[in-house]
Amino acid sequence: MRVYCTLGCLLGVVAGLLGVVSGRTVIQVAHDLHATTFTSLVAKAGLSHQLGSQGPFTLFAPSDAAFAKISSDVMTKLSHDKDLLAKVIKYHVAAGKQLMSSFSNDIEIGSWENGYKIRINRYHNGQVMTATGSNISSRDNLGSNGVVHLLDDVMFPLPENSILQYCASNQNLTQLTYSFVRANLQYDIQGGPFTVFAPIEAAFDALPTGFLNTEFLTLSASRNLLQYHYIRGTYYSAGLMDGDKIQTVQGTDVVIHKTNGAVMVENAKVLQADIKVTNGVVHLIDKVLLVTDHVSGESLPQSIG
Repeated sequence: MRVYCTLGCLLGVVAGLLGVVSGRTVIQVAHDLHATTFTSLVAKAGLSHQLGSQGPFTLFAPSDAAFAKISSDVMTKLSHDKDLLAKVIKYHVAAGKQLMSSFSNDIEIGSWENGYKIRINRYHNGQVMTATGSNISSRDNLGSNGVVHLLDDVMFPLPENSILQYCASNQNLTQLTYSFVRANLQYDIQGGPFTVFAPIEAAFDALPTGFLNTEFLTLSASRNLLQYHYIRGTYYSAGLMDGDKIQTVQGTDVVIHKTNGAVMVENAKVLQADIKVTNGVVHLIDKVLLVTDHVSGESLPQSIG
């Protein structure tokens, strides 16, 4: 009897180390992680039975605090539009049991919502990980039919457009869109993934008279200016820390400053962060970034506007 008891104890320890709790589905695990708003919306969308009895699934479950950040108008719309609600819920689900250790940086995984992908990013040696920009605050919570990763934000709106499509559809980015085309970068920016620091209209309007004509006098000069505004790879705000230096496509670093909740890229303030697009992320800024002459690589780029 002692042998069987010891063996049983050992199996219990192993199960505990693996995070497996008998009978707890991913829906129950999410509920226990204080993602009760999410699980109630799963039920409202009519998806509880599938997520509770089929699988395996990977749930990216926003916490109750994440849903508290969502405006009442959006929550009302989700409550009254069952098709949209189901679409949003399905975007937070992926097939299979996918653990964080299996994800490389900037990998995209197919969501349960057909045609939409969840972008996973690893920052600072995996200390910070995000799913389409939302910080993953609790990882690898195993259930009987999959795994749950807890999110600090709801992944909404869903990424619908590419960087260029988003810029072209935003009236506050008309001059930036024109500048991409004028610099013959419209095809490059459709690749990626990229992080774009996008100056709004007022930023271009604040430039000295004739500045753009001078800067765009040659193709190389125009490309130099525009390529200083985007970076290879996806850098959501959750992965940016004060003092980070990130190389732009132009070749010069930009320095990130974070103070009292404000985020700056060099001297430009981030007005709206983490705009989700299919090939990276867009951050709106209030100034046009300019590359200055560097002496031994020591001087920092400036911005005006």
